Amino acid sequence: MYKQIRDDDSASIGIGAMIVFIALILVAAVASAVIIQTAENLQQNAQATGDDTQSEIAGKIQVHAAFAGDGMIGWDLVFSLAPGSGTILDTAVSYQIFCLFDAAGTFGQDTGTFDSEAISLLSAHTTGGEGGFSAAAAAASLASGTKYVLPMGVAAAFADCTPAKVNAAWVAGTSDGAIELYIHVKGGGTTHETLDAGGSLSEGDTL
Repeated sequence: MYKQIRDDDSASIGIGAMIVFIALILVAAVASAVIIQTAENLQQNAQATGDDTQSEIAGKIQVHAAFAGDGMIGWDLVFSLAPGSGTILDTAVSYQIFCLFDAAGTFGQDTGTFDSEAISLLSAHTTGGEGGFSAAAAAASLASGTKYVLPMGVAAAFADCTPAKVNAAWVAGTSDGAIELYIHVKGGGTTHETLDAGGSLSEGDTL
């Protein structure tokens, strides 16, 4: 008797299938890791962008009006915080002012912070004619949804950009009467307003 030996490659086929299966699992795992990492990066970037946008929009000062103050050495600024803002200390708010202020058309600038002036609630004020707003309780912290009055250029006197000087330059034809006001909130946004000190200007007039 003898045994008949035949070529049988069934085992080889099984091993090949197992190798292909393991390779597919590895590829799928790598692809999943890449997709998950990409999704996490996109989420983190979107979150950071959203936070920055919220700070830029919510942490800003909204200017409602400005009136020439006593002797036109400064102005009464009516403002509030942008919607969505949290409470902000007046020490976190600063300003820059640029103008042309004399008969020679000299460029001038003034800087300061909101805590250098007496901020008060608009609701506690009454208008006082040419004298501007009457005195009211001071506010050291600013809250959203509340309007305030800031007598800029009174306690911290402007060296250059007073309404009187800019208006005199406008009369002399060396200035367009514009006062460029920039208000910066620490960790928040910047507000830019152009005040108009041209024309016939008196105490209490709108800038």
